[in-house]
Amino acid sequence: MLATGFSQGASAALGLARALQGGADHWFRLGALAPVSGGYAFKDVELPALLKGETDPKAGVIYAALTFVAFNQAHHLYDSPSDVFRAPYDRRIEKLLDGSHTGPEVVKGTPNMVKDLLTARGRDALAHPTGRLAQALRVTDAVCAWTPKVPVRLYMAKSDEQAVNGNSRRCLAQLRARGADVRLIDLGTPDYSGSRHLGSQQAATASLVRWFASISKKPI
Repeated sequence: MLATGFSQGASAALGLARALQGGADHWFRLGALAPVSGGYAFKDVELPALLKGETDPKAGVIYAALTFVAFNQAHHLYDSPSDVFRAPYDRRIEKLLDGSHTGPEVVKGTPNMVKDLLTARGRDALAHPTGRLAQALRVTDAVCAWTPKVPVRLYMAKSDEQAVNGNSRRCLAQLRARGADVRLIDLGTPDYSGSRHLGSQQAATASLVRWFASISKKPI
């Protein structure tokens, strides 16, 4: 099996690959792995970049909101949305992110800047995670803390405005420290619809399909 995924799907691909290598499904055998533009280091890379304004402002707003809403469902980070979200977003953000709304609806229903979304408590929680949030982030950020026994290529685009490049570099270091056969492929500066992040998906797809094709011709 040849595994890939883009953005959030990059972490999913790493998780799937780890499970398959561990024997989770005996029908499939992992052959190669190629995650694209993932967020692999939220605590030390992605969240600090988001709070410093180093990501696209609107993307930063949506990712901050998703971090709290998604983790709260699994780990109970707050008692009331108003603990971390400013009005009027505290009254509608959880409904907006319930999976039933389109991307344009989410964009329209959220502010343009993180400072207008989060309370002081919410911002401080992301800047200095403790307790259940810190524990959840440790699990999330361990996605590259294992040793794939197959070839791995990580793909990124220079100056990605959503998944900042430090994510891929951190993942590369973690995998190599454990002896993995991994390369980091810099796709340069591809853009799609004004987004370097989306452009990386377009550019990486052609590259990784060619690589997968070459891998599949060899005994695995």
